[in-house]
Amino acid sequence: MFWINRMLIALLAVAAVAWLPRHLEGGDDAVDLARVERERLELSAGNTALREAVELLEAEVAALHVSSSDPEAYAKAAAEIQRIAREDLNLIRPGEVVFEFEENEEGTP
Repeated sequence: MFWINRMLIALLAVAAVAWLPRHLEGGDDAVDLARVERERLELSAGNTALREAVELLEAEVAALHVSSSDPEAYAKAAAEIQRIAREDLNLIRPGEVVFEFEENEEGTP
């Protein structure tokens, strides 16, 4: 009977050593799992947005790859280059005047 008591005490000590530090650490697995799942969903949404942006950029690059022998395609590529220069790079031609409008709080110029 004495050895059963020792075994129970040893088992209780092992369980306390294994369970107590994790419990005192305050690591709530459900909270951690929810946080990781939320981060995963945010990253997945970000990846989707980046994929769409890459597809748009690839379409722009494809529109710019034309041969000079086709005048219609060459004119479209030149127009696309001008659009990119004006909208994305904020460039203007010499002699052009730029008007900038500021929006008020209601969103109207």
